[in-house]
This record gives sequence, structure tokens and C-alpha cells, in this order.
Amino acid sequence: MSKITIRTIGFLFTLLLGFGCKKDAELIKINADAGPSFIDIETENYMIELNAQAVKTGQIGTWKVYIGENGVFEDAHSPNTKFYGEPGVTYQLIWEVREGDQYQTDVITVSYKALEPTILTVIPQDTLFNNISTYLTAEAPKFGTTGTWEIVEGNGGQITMVNDSTAAFVGLKNNAYRVQWTMTFGNQIVSEELAFVTDELRAFAGDDQLDIITDLNDKDQKFFTLEAFLPAGGVGSWTLLSDENAQIYNKDLPHSLFKGDPDTEYELAWKVEVNNTVSTDTVKLRFRGKWGVWVDARDNQEYRFVEINGLEWMADNYNYAEDPGNMSWYYGYAYRAIIEDGHALDDEDERKYYGRHYFITSMLNNPPEGWRLPTSIELDDIIRLYGGELYAKEALREGGASGLEINHPGYLSFSDPSDPAFRHIFKAQDRETLIMTSDINQNTGMGYVFLMNTSIDNVGFAVMNTYYNALTVRFVREKQ
Repeated sequence: MSKITIRTIGFLFTLLLGFGCKKDAELIKINADAGPSFIDIETENYMIELNAQAVKTGQIGTWKVYIGENGVFEDAHSPNTKFYGEPGVTYQLIWEVREGDQYQTDVITVSYKALEPTILTVIPQDTLFNNISTYLTAEAPKFGTTGTWEIVEGNGGQITMVNDSTAAFVGLKNNAYRVQWTMTFGNQIVSEELAFVTDELRAFAGDDQLDIITDLNDKDQKFFTLEAFLPAGGVGSWTLLSDENAQIYNKDLPHSLFKGDPDTEYELAWKVEVNNTVSTDTVKLRFRGKWGVWVDARDNQEYRFVEINGLEWMADNYNYAEDPGNMSWYYGYAYRAIIEDGHALDDEDERKYYGRHYFITSMLNNPPEGWRLPTSIELDDIIRLYGGELYAKEALREGGASGLEINHPGYLSFSDPSDPAFRHIFKAQDRETLIMTSDINQNTGMGYVFLMNTSIDNVGFAVMNTYYNALTVRFVREKQ
């Protein structure tokens, strides 16, 4: 083959190769890059800004929805257009770049989190105990979603502010209801339900507070925030039932500020009205001044106590019915007994004032929880604190500076030799008090008893056989 022929073939090959490279180069100019995918997105109005690569001059880019309903592009030819979708939908979006009759595509995924309506209201055992209404609370809608409450089952009920995530439901007593919270965005509608049964309306003024501790330096004015409950859809009002020397600052508020005097018990009434149904409850309040108040959980009796020498002392005689007739007695009431002084206690107020007389072992072995009988040393420390045996009486008696408020309930003597028939004798009412201590020999019953008598100036202790006498009890406990 001649050199000319070879050169001609080489030229043609080179020419063809050049044409092929030129065509490949033209194809490479189209580069469809749709950018990153967006997975489980939550944004306002369920909108994202796409991030495709910009096209070159002479090319046209176009966004298309390949999979997914109700998706909208703000500008389908912009690589960074805003895309609006719907919650719970997964979209496949195509970014197509075209130049003449040549084109290239790329696909990304855009998915939005589904709507999840969540009712936050919790109803114990599915019953509105003591109520015909309730506050309905759901997670607030966001990102452009709307929410609506509705009653889907039950008669005579109503919901206020149905388009608010916090609404008030009011129904009829003893009825079953089913309410629904529905969230909506575009074509997406999702609901959650809450079922419950109404009860009768019973007002709640709060728990009794008989030992409210406030600023101890403020002796004249004491304040407390009331703790009533206002039912959903209701109105309420406070009324002071006792002692006008007190103030309710806002009688229409369940949590109004209340002012009163120390060591004074107040009773307040809280009346609520819901859908023409009315109910009233009362609450007792008392501010600690000189005395605190302890309530015996066994019978709900109240006892004042005062702090002395770092201990809390009962300032009222104990009155719990411990095995009546065998271990405890009211003055004047015992089998085969006579009254030497005073009178039998028939009135409940007098019984509370004087208290019961107890057999020693019952109080040594079965005091109320947290309390105990005092030792003679602890009582002697109080006597010495207030001036000793010759001077302490004024401070220890009713109205005295100590706050112990010791009165004179007398005592019960068993098989007293002063009676020819050896009957039990109630003695010294309004003249003498004999208070138990824990310093007792349980084998013999002998021990120390605190003694205070109206006809004797000094106070102190007597040594006696407690097994032959029923005595007054004043418990003590460590400071709480």
C-alpha cells in the first residue's frame, strides 16, 4: 500500500474520531443534578427549598412530580424553587434538564412526617370523678395544620373553643361521651378519640390546712393561697363562714389570696356552678402562731401543740377512745364508780376540753404514730425554763406564756380505800392535774407523775402507783 493511501486512511480515521469526540462532548454538557433528598421533614406549611444544580445557558430545567399527590412547585423551572407537599406523603421528584432534543434527568425523594394528633387529657379510669366537665388538651397544631374538637358520641354535651388545642367540655351527669381531636392539612385528615363517663358535680375547696406555717416574724397578718378547683366551663365564688376578721382578696378566683389571724380556725365555702348545676364544698384553715395543730388520723380529732426546748408538746389533753371502759374513761363514767368532785362529762365540748383518763400501759405501748410520753426530766426542764417549781405555774397554766395550757381534769382512782365499798372514785376535777410520764416501772407501776394543783403554788412531781389510777396524757414528739 502506498504512503499516500496510508495517509488518506489515517486522515479519514482522524476525521471520524474528531466527529465522535465532538458528539460526546455535546452530550456531557447536559448534567441533571437534582441535589439532596429531604427525608421526614416538618417545616412551616410543609415547604422546602429544593437545591438542584443550575443549568447552563441554552438549557431548560424542569421539576416534575413523579410519585406523590398534591405536591406543588412555586416555579417548576427554578433549580431552587419552593416545593409544597403534604404531611405523611413521600414524593419522588424529577429534575429534567433539556437542550434541543437532548435531555437528562435526576430523581430525589422528599418525605414529610405524618400528622400525629395527640390528646394530652388523661381521665383516671375513664370517669370524670365528681365532675360533669373537663378541660380537653391536645398537642397544639403547627406548621400550618389546623385542629378541631367535636363530640362524636353522647347527648347534651358541648365544647367551647372547638378550634383551640385547649378547650372545655361540659356534659350531663352520668353520661357516656366520646370526643375527637382532628388535625387537618390540605387533604390529610387524622383523628384521635377520648372516651369517658361523667359523674355528678361535687365542688372541691381544697384540703383542710390547720397548721399553715408562714413568716414567723409577721405575728399579726398571715397569708395563704387558696387551693380550690374550678371545673371546666364553670364559675365559682368564695364565702367566709366564720370570724369576719379575715379577708378573701378575690372571691371569684379558686386560688385567691386569703388573710387571717394566727391561732384562729376559719371555715370557707367554695361554690361552683357548671351548666346550671351547683355544688358547694368547705375547707378549714388555720395559721400557726403560738400553736401548731396535729390531727389524729384515727379519729380526726385536732390537738394543738407548742414548741418548747426543741420538742413539740401537746397543748390539749389527749382524747382518743382507747378501749373505752377498760383502758380509758371520761370523768364520771366507769363501772362501779362514784364522783367525789365535779360532774360527769356529758357534753362533747367538755369531753374535748378535759380529755380522757388512761391506764398507763395503754399509752406507753400504743401512742399515736410519731408521739410518745414525756420523761420526767423533759418536764422538769420546762419547769426550770419558766423559773422553777415556785414560779413556773403561772406560765404552764391556761393563758400562760409557755402555751402548754394545762388545765385541771382530775383523775380516776381504782378501788380507793377512802370509800368503804372500795369503788372507783373520780377525784379533783377543776382542782388538780396528774400527767403521765414514761418513767414508770412496768413491773410495779411505780413512777413519776407531773402534778399541778390549784391550791398549791409550786409545781413538780409525785411518786405514785399508776396501776391504781387513770391519769391525763400529754404526748410529746421531736420537732417536725
